[in-house]
Order: sequence, then structure tokens, then C-alpha cells
Amino acid sequence: MRNPLKKPLIGFAAFFLAALAGACSAQPADQAADETKQLVYGMEAEIDRVNPVLDESQEIDALLFRGLTKPDEQNKVTPDLAESWTISEDLLTYTFKLREDAVWQDGEPVKADDVVFTLQKILDPKTNTPITGEFQEIADVRTTGDDEVEITLHRPYPPLLDKLKVGIVPKHLLEDENLAESEFNRNPVGNGPFRLKEWKGDGTIVLERNHDYYGNKPKLDEVVFKPVPDANTRLVQLKAGEIDLASLTPSQMEAVKGSDPIKVHEIGTADYRAVMYNFDLEIFHDPKVRQAISLAVDREAMVEGILDGKGEAAYGPLQKSWAAHPDAGQTEGPDRERSAQLLAEAGWNKNSEGILEKDGKLLSFELVAPAQDTVRVALANVVSQQLKPLGIQAKPKPVDQNAVKYDGEEALLIGWGSEFDPDDHTYRLFHSSEIGGGRYNFGKYRNEEVDRLLTEARTATDPEERKAAYGRFQEALAEDPPYTFLVYLDALYGVNEQVTGISDRTLGHHGFGILWNIEEWDKQTD
Repeated sequence: MRNPLKKPLIGFAAFFLAALAGACSAQPADQAADETKQLVYGMEAEIDRVNPVLDESQEIDALLFRGLTKPDEQNKVTPDLAESWTISEDLLTYTFKLREDAVWQDGEPVKADDVVFTLQKILDPKTNTPITGEFQEIADVRTTGDDEVEITLHRPYPPLLDKLKVGIVPKHLLEDENLAESEFNRNPVGNGPFRLKEWKGDGTIVLERNHDYYGNKPKLDEVVFKPVPDANTRLVQLKAGEIDLASLTPSQMEAVKGSDPIKVHEIGTADYRAVMYNFDLEIFHDPKVRQAISLAVDREAMVEGILDGKGEAAYGPLQKSWAAHPDAGQTEGPDRERSAQLLAEAGWNKNSEGILEKDGKLLSFELVAPAQDTVRVALANVVSQQLKPLGIQAKPKPVDQNAVKYDGEEALLIGWGSEFDPDDHTYRLFHSSEIGGGRYNFGKYRNEEVDRLLTEARTATDPEERKAAYGRFQEALAEDPPYTFLVYLDALYGVNEQVTGISDRTLGHHGFGILWNIEEWDKQTD
């Protein structure tokens, strides 16, 4: 029987303790505020919306939304919302058992219906999400219980478990919504270790600890995502303690002094930079032209001169993967004699101004780089200088990053690279089915052999067969290059010296994944 005196007694005790605390401290509220463990992340760009179904992954996504799986410190697949799974003998049916203690931040339980809803929305053409291609091998997804999901495939698809790290979204809040226009994208309700506290008018997003999170509770009280597009401003704010975490450029390393209250983490990545060709331009149709450019550039000079040694020469998209094929496209250095020979074979000859010309067309194009990205701008300038003696006119053109037309520029200093399964950032970039509709094959590259090999590699069941298929894919890509690969970057993160818990696993594009173990991060308070 409930004690009728219990609530009054508790209320009196609480009042007494509160009064005592007030007597002992003149400013209890200020003291509590001072002890808030807040991490401020100075971002390179402002976040427009948060919805893992609609966009390429953002750092903020995994703080708010968790998937069926998650990567560990070695980027291997481990359970998350799914506590376990089984795979049928024919490798076509995956059955997932969900954990029962996961809840949405409005108190509703995370159920199998949410998983089915999320995957169906990704596959629905009306959603128009660029990640559809990652899940197109799914033939059917259905619930077999409140906490059980069954996924059936058209054919075996080993990358599936890796793809299922995509954040699950709540059906009960979104089933009647137009996902692209929903207010949910600015007021997200997730299931992760943090929850939205405030989205400010200046683009700053404040997250607070989610006390109902099923996993290890974060040590930080708040994580703030603050847009600071200018690299020099980020460094100034790091030194002043206005932000606690930010990406830095190699050229800024000399400005970091031992007396500064920050530590620089140099972390290896799968993040490459390359020249992407627009195949709407006739001058790029002959692969000999693109081969010639790839042979002419001096990658080592870029690594030393632009990256200050913080990276390495890049020859292909899988160089940092278990599927790497070292012989595909790699050379000891620039071979400008062979470049000139290929251009001559393709029918290009220098005119009176020293520019290559063929059938009245100049081998001349704009090479666009996002103006705010100083490394890409520098790379574009160096590429231009290195190609000029051959008679190739690559005109560097810095453009505000918000004005870059990714599928419309003549050539673009692009950045990609994934630390996950080799299917990631290959199929979506180079398969012809990924052209248009907001997909990532921006240059409109088409190669039937590349298509066939990418499909074979993503559906082969034996790891060695997959690796062999990816090897042939890399050879085909070197023969008919959609990009001229330039450099891989090391990620350089400036971190407040009071912050601990960072684990330096291999990171992805733009140094993505730095917050992968955010639950372990901590910050000393004064």
C-alpha cells in the first residue's frame, strides 16, 4: 500500500535541502552554469537540415539518429539499434532483432515499423534522396514483430550491414509528411546520445545530453555546432577558447604555438582530392586526354608544397581500402613526355599561342574550386601551372562554395573518399545509374565495363572475389579516368587542451567521423 505521507515528507525534505543549498551559495545558478561541460565545434559550413534519409551523412547525424549498425574503432560493423541479426544460407534474407530499450526523444519506443518506414522512404523515388543507390539491392523490408525486421535482397549484397548505419527516423512523426519540406528537418526528434536544445538564427545548433539514450551516456552536457567558414577565423577562435574543435589547414600549422591552449590531432583519412571532368564537354571525350593530364601532374610536389607533407599522392579511389590495387594507375612521378605523346595521338597540336588545338577547339577549360577551401584553390592553381607547358589551358576559377554547380562546371576540384566498405564512394560516384536526380555521378561518367565490375564487386559473396573485381574496376578506371586523382589529405583538427577522449581512427571525406565516439569525450571545467 502506498504511504500517504510519502509525498509531503519528500516535498518538505526537498524544500529544506534547497534552502540549505541557497544559504551555502550566493549564486547557485551561476555555479551550475559554469560547470556545464560544453563542446563547441567550429564547422566549415552551416547545416541546412538534419534528416539522415535525405542527405549524405553529416557529423551531427549520429549524435541525434542511430542506425541498426555502427562502425567501431577499426571501422568494422557492430550492433547498434539491432542487438543481433541472422543471415539465411542463400545470403538473401537478413533478420534483425532490435533492442527493446531504445526510445525516441519524445518518449515513444523505437520499433520495427520505424526501420521499415525509413528504408521504404529511402527507396521511394518521390523522396529523391541521393543515397537510394546504396539500398537498391533491397527487394522487400517488413516487420515480423514489434522488435524484428526482415530484409530480403534481390541478390547477395555484402555491403548491406555497413549501409545500415544510416540513421532511423520516427514513423509516427513523419508518415504523413513531405520529407523534403517537413519542419522535422529543423526540429529533429532522434534516438541518439544527444537531443536538439536550440537552433539559433545564426545557424548555431545546440545539442544537449539525451538522458534516455540506451547506450553509454555522454560525459559532455552539450555539443554546439557553430558555423565558422573561414579557416583563419577558426584558428583565432580556437586560440581564444571560443570554440573547442575545428578543422585546420596545413598552412596554419606554423601559426600554432606551444603556448596555445590547443592540441593538433593529425589523423589519417581516406579523403582524396581530384580533378573531376564534365563529360558534356567534347574535349574530355577521348580518354587519352584525361590519361595525359593524369600523367602530367606532379602529385609529390603537391603533397610537399601544398599539404606540407600532411598527406600522400593519390592515384585512385580505393588506395586506403582493403580493396586497393597498387598497380592501377600508379606511376613513379610525372611523365610529361608520355603525356605529350598521348595528346599528339589524340590529334591535338599547339597553335601559335602555345595552346593545344583540334578541329578549331582549344584544349581549354575552367577548373573550379570552392573559394573557401584554400587547399582546393591551391591545388587548382598548381594543376594549371603544371599543365601549361603541355599546351593545356586549365583556368583556375574560385567560386563561392554555395554557388558551385557540381554537375555543371567544366571541371571541378572535387573531394571524396570513404573509410567504410569499398562500395561506398565508388558505386555512387562512377556507376552510370547514378547520373542525375541529385545523385553523385556529377560528371556524367559512363563506362559499361566499370558499371559491370562495380555491380560484380558489390554482389560477390567471397571477399577475395570482391577484391579481384575491385582490382579490375581500378584498372578500368585508370584506362578511362573520370577524375585525375591528386592527393590524399591527413585530417588536422585543433582541439581545446581541456578536451579528452578523442580516438584517432581512420576518417573519411572532409575528415568525417571525428565525433564517432562522442560519448567518451570529456572536458575539464575551471
